[in-house]
Amino acid sequence: MNGASGNGASDGVGASRRESVLQRRLSLADMLDLPSFVEVVRSFSELYRVGIKVMDTAGDKLADVKVGHGDFCSYVFGFPEGRSRCTATVARVKDGPVALVQGARPARGDGSEAAGIIALPCFTGLRYLVMPVRWEGDELGRVILGPFTPEELADFPPSLTDISGVDLSRAHELVARVRRVPERTAAQVLVHFGQVLAALVASGQRAFLATQLHIEAMLETHRDLEANNARLAQANTRLKELDRLKSTFLGTVSHELRTPLASIIGYSEMLAEGLAGALNPEQLLYVRTIVEKGESLLNLISSILDLSQIEAGRLRLVMGPVDLGSVIQTAVSSVAPQAQRKGVELEVRLPPLPQPRLAADADKLRQVVVNLLANAVKFTSSGGRVSVVMSEATAQKELAAPGYRVSVEDTGMGIREDQFENIFQSFYQVDGSSTREHGGAGLGLAIVKSLVEGHGGRVSVESEFGRGSRFTVVLPLQPPLSEHGGFSALAPTPSPSGHDRF
Repeated sequence: MNGASGNGASDGVGASRRESVLQRRLSLADMLDLPSFVEVVRSFSELYRVGIKVMDTAGDKLADVKVGHGDFCSYVFGFPEGRSRCTATVARVKDGPVALVQGARPARGDGSEAAGIIALPCFTGLRYLVMPVRWEGDELGRVILGPFTPEELADFPPSLTDISGVDLSRAHELVARVRRVPERTAAQVLVHFGQVLAALVASGQRAFLATQLHIEAMLETHRDLEANNARLAQANTRLKELDRLKSTFLGTVSHELRTPLASIIGYSEMLAEGLAGALNPEQLLYVRTIVEKGESLLNLISSILDLSQIEAGRLRLVMGPVDLGSVIQTAVSSVAPQAQRKGVELEVRLPPLPQPRLAADADKLRQVVVNLLANAVKFTSSGGRVSVVMSEATAQKELAAPGYRVSVEDTGMGIREDQFENIFQSFYQVDGSSTREHGGAGLGLAIVKSLVEGHGGRVSVESEFGRGSRFTVVLPLQPPLSEHGGFSALAPTPSPSGHDRF
């Protein structure tokens, strides 16, 4: 038994931590498998036909097997004087010191003295043997053997016979049922039981300590995990706040840049049209370059502003009945000048018959198609072809609902399969080098994915490197409502490496 009994909180460990099993005093019940132990006690009692009780230091009975003496003791207990004397005797046996005081004497028998066994007489002439249970210097309880009839008892002592009303013949009849045994034999039985008990306590202590230490290790691990989770939650909250501040900053800066840039583009267009006077060919080329680059920068700023609003959760979709074919034609018209300048053929294939309108945000759908078309034109060489195909309204297996498929296919450079997932992350670029051929900030496809999923749709890519790509958007006729009952674009996944194809 571990003798340490100090308070676990005094060693500097926080009060919330549980006291270690190594720091507290174990009880006898802690170190025994009580159901199995009770069976061991029962086997001993039945074998030697004598009662055995095992009690801990608190006076709680861990095992109590009565053999033979019940009727006799009940008879004596039925008399008032017998009741008081029985109560005093039982109190001495159960709660008195296991020492040579208060009528106790050393038990006779081999090994009795080493085991600390004492003999306690009962006023009826019966006898108890009491043995302390000690482990590693600590007293854990006591074992009580009896009462039994000593072999030398010939007649009842005066302490029983002077009780008024006791029928001695009846008492002799009942006491004959109590095991008569020499004290030396009873002491040897108790010594043997003590050896069995010591073995059980030793193995039980090891098992108990192993179990409790495992539990303590698991609790410590759980506390560490909880502390780590709390730190991660705080870090996550901080990162979300930083991300929100970043989005707000980008939105503010983008908004402030658009106003002067729009003026630059406007005045440059007026110069190109000759409103401030005629320009020579070289000057006209310079002004048109300013307009072209200004529009590219304006589109970039608009994309950053859209992304910041999406990430901040402020980009709401304004739903209404939309003719998807008209949206596609408008988007093609917007991209046509870019395709014409590059020498890329634009092809549009729409269903021949009118199709049902879908519930969507027309402006945001146009932005989706424009982004996909502009992306395809940018990565298609002169003489290539970009086609956009719209299906009829049919059941879409990806959505398990009716809807449309819109495919944008090009004959451009294609995309490697290991980059399919990355291209939809914000700021991802297939070619992230400073000398890359194609410009862009890596926002177009991220915005496409966010807007499409905000409509309850899906976007996917198929490509063969060096032979072209096909982007497919699947849209439901009626998008599902979000948890808050409205519609909003979903924030894109940030790129871990800060690159994007578009």
